[in-house]
Amino acid sequence: MWLTQTSLNIYLILLLLMCQENKFHRWKVDGQLSAFRPTVFDNSEWRLFFHLYRNVTMMMAGRTGLKTRGRFLQKQVPDSVPFPCDVNLGRSREPPTSVHKLRPGDINVIAAIGDSVITASGASATSFLELYTENRGLSWCIGGQWNWRNATTLPNILKVFNPKLVGYSYRDSYSFHWDSQFNNAEIGAISKELPHMARQMVTRIKSDRRVNFKRDWKILTITIGGNDICAYVCTMKNPESLPMKHRRNLLATLRYLRDNLPRTFVNIVSMPDVEKVVNLPDKPMICWILHHGECPCWVGPIHNSTESSRARWAKIQRQYKKVEDEVPMLDEFRGLDGFAVVHQPWTKRLTLNNHKGVDYSLLSYDCFHLSQKGHARAASALWNNMLEPPGKKRTAWNAPFESFRCPTRENPYLYTYDNS
Repeated sequence: MWLTQTSLNIYLILLLLMCQENKFHRWKVDGQLSAFRPTVFDNSEWRLFFHLYRNVTMMMAGRTGLKTRGRFLQKQVPDSVPFPCDVNLGRSREPPTSVHKLRPGDINVIAAIGDSVITASGASATSFLELYTENRGLSWCIGGQWNWRNATTLPNILKVFNPKLVGYSYRDSYSFHWDSQFNNAEIGAISKELPHMARQMVTRIKSDRRVNFKRDWKILTITIGGNDICAYVCTMKNPESLPMKHRRNLLATLRYLRDNLPRTFVNIVSMPDVEKVVNLPDKPMICWILHHGECPCWVGPIHNSTESSRARWAKIQRQYKKVEDEVPMLDEFRGLDGFAVVHQPWTKRLTLNNHKGVDYSLLSYDCFHLSQKGHARAASALWNNMLEPPGKKRTAWNAPFESFRCPTRENPYLYTYDNS
């Protein structure tokens, strides 16, 4: 009797999850909408099984992004403090016809592709299980949960200038959830996934009835590389070829976006240096253990990590990031009215230290991903870079609103390589 009742309960739970899948999770209706490139497992049966597994893990961990207390959260801006910018200067009277005349409030659609840096994996985690929850609503470049006062993100800043902005993630979710919106990043993603992610994102945006595909201005952020450098490079026959392959993938992605996503401004943000987290001094034991799995090329015996091998991966990492600095400045992406791509360098000299040493509150439970507090800093740094001319962009981050750029009468536009 007890076994029968237990089996019935399990069946009912799975049935409920499948109903949830069909009712709310509509992005992966077919293989074209899968964030990863199609594989032998990319069929309706395997996809349903995968979605059920992800839904169970989220159900077990809970929606951690709703937490309002914890050292991992940014300090809330009081209601008595006004938004630091003159909103009237941030929006054009009429939609501009050139990306080089684009103001923050002219942006109607926001999107992002990349890896777990963008999914906000474990941003509010305080346990191992909670690392499985992707707090996409709190993601620095695509999260739109709450507002700029208690969740400083690029969408929450842009919403002050244009409340009709669409595409930002609403709350904790996976890429196949409706709440994810135009956040098509995936944990574990590597560079070669970018072209497929771009195609999927265009399909997703084009099919959304809220979007005027040809007329609306769009902003898309790309961050990739952590998995390439942490877990993939040491498995390659020729690791030194990784930067060249990344260049090919990035070119294919940007060319596709240029030709298929009209009126788009693209941010390229390089990954933070891997050694900044794997070499943290006096890190908690749980972080030391997890880093063996998250970054096996750099930590532990799985791939025979040594000082010499880490120096090799660091050199490849520098070349990988150099590609992201060079490709956006190529002639084929310059002088276009409907498309611009800019490398935003705020991660170049990023530091996790404060006057007391390492500020672990900027990092998640695994000391690898960013906490919500870290995401708030990242959002502020990206925003500042977008309003700074090439060659004069800041290469580090500060606490939100500690040094906050605003559109001015003299310089009201987002900077490109052609309007600075």
